[in-house]
Amino acid sequence: MTYQNDEQKNAVRHIQEMLRALQIAAGETVTVPIDGIYGSATAEAVRTFQAQNDLPVTGDVDKATYDALYEKSLEAEFLASEPLPLYIFGNGRSVQKGETSDIVLLLQILLNALTVAYDDFAPLTLNGVFDDTMESAVRRFQMRNSLPATGIVDKATWNALVKNYNKFGNLHS
Repeated sequence: MTYQNDEQKNAVRHIQEMLRALQIAAGETVTVPIDGIYGSATAEAVRTFQAQNDLPVTGDVDKATYDALYEKSLEAEFLASEPLPLYIFGNGRSVQKGETSDIVLLLQILLNALTVAYDDFAPLTLNGVFDDTMESAVRRFQMRNSLPATGIVDKATWNALVKNYNKFGNLHS
């Protein structure tokens, strides 16, 4: 197929990128080149996509095919992506004894999940209150992870909690 301008080539590349992403997400052999040329491999991938999605099998990308392709490729991209990280500790932020907040509750949940890996950890009451018991638990956690045992959850302690949770937290279920 001959193209009038770069805009058409870019549109074909976009279609090819979506088709290729769907092939990868489905674990299929990648057959679609990303070259901006609507050749036989692209047309065949479009026909396959149309058949799989109850669309008229023409090999051409009409509005209905494009819309479905766009939607399915976004879904595939979302499923393949990592969850977003949770940034609790910005510059200089810390959590310590006396604070009552949702962050303290989250810390209590993380520490409780780690009782599976650390047999000397007693479960904390989930109340969002950073009390003496929680301060003691944080100190024990810090000592076990070669951190200064301040009893204050700073960025380094948070990072160690998240690493440990990612490593051991799934043992809880």
